[in-house]
Amino acid sequence: MENGKAVKGPPRKKADEFSNPFLTQEVKIHSSPAQAVFENGYEKCDSALHSLSVVLPAVLKSDNEIMTINGAVDHLINNAFVNLRNESARLKKIAEDNGIDIGRINYTNVTTYQAKITCNKSGQYLQMIRELDRLMELVHSTWLAGFIADDAKGALERQWRRKTLGVSAEISAILARAFSAAQKLKHYAQAESDQSATDSPADEAVGTPKKSRARRKLKHLIVRKRAPLDGRGCRSGGTINERKWIGDCYFIVLPSKSAPSHTQKSTQNQYFCV
Repeated sequence: MENGKAVKGPPRKKADEFSNPFLTQEVKIHSSPAQAVFENGYEKCDSALHSLSVVLPAVLKSDNEIMTINGAVDHLINNAFVNLRNESARLKKIAEDNGIDIGRINYTNVTTYQAKITCNKSGQYLQMIRELDRLMELVHSTWLAGFIADDAKGALERQWRRKTLGVSAEISAILARAFSAAQKLKHYAQAESDQSATDSPADEAVGTPKKSRARRKLKHLIVRKRAPLDGRGCRSGGTINERKWIGDCYFIVLPSKSAPSHTQKSTQNQYFCV
């Protein structure tokens, strides 16, 4: 208290308003391919997953679209786990069928990392790196036993390192596309609001025909099932306003400023894969 007035501290920065939780895990990685994935992919993946989990819901404010994006990420992670485990099972079976005893092997440069986990799916990607490390141990065991050749060993190392890094890259791409689509949504909503504000009462009085705002409205197409595309870029029997799947990806489809009629081709639509 100074001269009867309360002394205020420095204004709090907006960035300081949130105290986000995180935990740190110690992870020991043996093989060089798994170490490369952690060093080049983990932090980027953790940051992207945190943004998808915490930031994007505040931007999109649509439960259906958030569920769609989370479903795409879950599908990507689950498929990667399945592929890694199937390859491990394949190598184990081949080794057993040929009487190769796969034991624990040693590495010259085992590295311990401190992994910062800022959301639940980050822990899943960290577990994926561990699975990759175990797969590489199987590859190296069969190589040391003389079962696979040098070129096959190198090819397997490159293949699975790229696949696991690819998961991190694809999650980052999903984040970028989702935020891009969110910006488009905001742009179209603002344009709709501006058009409503400029409607003239005189036009109402004389009955001047106005362009239908429904035609200019932003429409979402979220793809659900596989089916042949028709000339409109929709599924057979579908319409532009339906929610469906295209290929294996989730899409948000934004029509051009002047929405095409059902007889026009879908090249006027902008597709945003999430």
